[in-house]
Amino acid sequence: MDRTVLEAGDLAKSFTGPPLFAGLSLRAEAGLVAVSGPNGSGKTTLLKILAGLIRPSSGTVRLLRAGRELTGDERRLAVGWSGPDLDFYGELTALENLVFFRRLAGLPGKPEDLGPRLSSLGLHGAGDRRVAEFSTGMKQRVRIAFALLFDSPVLLLDEPFAGLDTDGRTRVMAMIRERRAVGPVIIASNDPADLGQPDQSVVLGMA
Repeated sequence: MDRTVLEAGDLAKSFTGPPLFAGLSLRAEAGLVAVSGPNGSGKTTLLKILAGLIRPSSGTVRLLRAGRELTGDERRLAVGWSGPDLDFYGELTALENLVFFRRLAGLPGKPEDLGPRLSSLGLHGAGDRRVAEFSTGMKQRVRIAFALLFDSPVLLLDEPFAGLDTDGRTRVMAMIRERRAVGPVIIASNDPADLGQPDQSVVLGMA
């Protein structure tokens, strides 16, 4: 299978005042990319730009497969993203949320297929509970499950270990080790311990 390559060229982003970052370029085909920097340096903003959730002030982001640039739905499904501001429908169960978002993307959403994904993240038996009843750590596990929901070759994880206990951290670390061997995994974190031994590093806020 052809790998999906993420390429970012000469990215810059500003809201008001000086840019958060400028002249940022990145190419990732597989492996772990660590994005670090102090609060307010633009880590979350960068991941959202790479995910196509917000636009850069300048520069380009491309996803390539077999030398061809992905567009439209193909591009959207090629990226799995999670972040602290990702929320779910509290009145729905964890499993119902995953089924809803799979079907919204035009993909099959069978509960019997998605339940094991929650179990792999330590939520066995919790899939039928309303998300509104979940603890912070349980909601974080659902966020990680959402990032994996579309079987995307590119993973963008913003503070993926936030609120997780030891079991949760162990499970997410194992998933990252598995996924970095076959595609790009880009993690943003304030904690160096979360970043492990990356293949590439992007340090923001150094200007």
